[in-house]
Amino acid sequence: MNHQEYQELVGLQALGALDPPDARALAEHLATCAPCRAELIEMEDAAGLLAHAAMPAEPRADLRQQMLTSIRRLPHEHLSATSPRVVHLSDRRQSRVGPNLWQMAAAIAMVALLIGIVVLWRRDVRLQREIAGLSRQLNSQQRELALEREALAQEREALAMLTSPHTKRMELGGTKTAQNARGTFVLDPRTGHGMLMTEGLPAPPPEMAYELWFIANGRPMPGKVFTVDAAGRAMITDQVPVEARENAVYAITLEPKQGVTSPTGAIYLSSPSS
Repeated sequence: MNHQEYQELVGLQALGALDPPDARALAEHLATCAPCRAELIEMEDAAGLLAHAAMPAEPRADLRQQMLTSIRRLPHEHLSATSPRVVHLSDRRQSRVGPNLWQMAAAIAMVALLIGIVVLWRRDVRLQREIAGLSRQLNSQQRELALEREALAQEREALAMLTSPHTKRMELGGTKTAQNARGTFVLDPRTGHGMLMTEGLPAPPPEMAYELWFIANGRPMPGKVFTVDAAGRAMITDQVPVEARENAVYAITLEPKQGVTSPTGAIYLSSPSS
């Protein structure tokens, strides 16, 4: 047999309709063919589902009464017939063999069709789950790519500001609260565009974040609120107020996550006083 013929036997085996020689041949093939084994399992599961899904049917009360009445009257009608037609038992069996075989074949074909439909439905469900999983992976990769592009754009902007002859660079040192932390603030005095880069800041507690401050003439002005990665790094841009573009101090404090209008927490980073 070729592989397609074995696949046809798989459907009959799921229905329990194989004769012993074909069953033995299929068993030998299944021992070496994983796809056919998987298909047999699916078809047997589908046949079980069909068996459990079959609802018992009961005839209507009037139809049942008619059938019982007809059955009770059959012996009397046959005995009273003037010219009974006697059919030999062997002839009856022979006359019923053909219709019975056709009915059996039709029933097997119908059940096989139903099993095929159930198997295809289950495969469709599995494919839909796989497609959904691939879609989630694609969305995740797209988000990661967007983050990488954003980080690359920030790095390019930082490089441009650090190498521009028009920008001013200030170093921020860690205080006693964060002695290993350090930062750099780059400012373009013409436009007020600034960029802060930090490293070594401790991870803030839940519901807390770092806040940038511009301190001019002793008056602190709030900047952006930000968080850091596992290495304490952050890179943010902000617009510096006009009065803080010359002779100002830049500081970082730990504040509530939503930010505050005046400093309340400890200072973690600060530029030297002018």
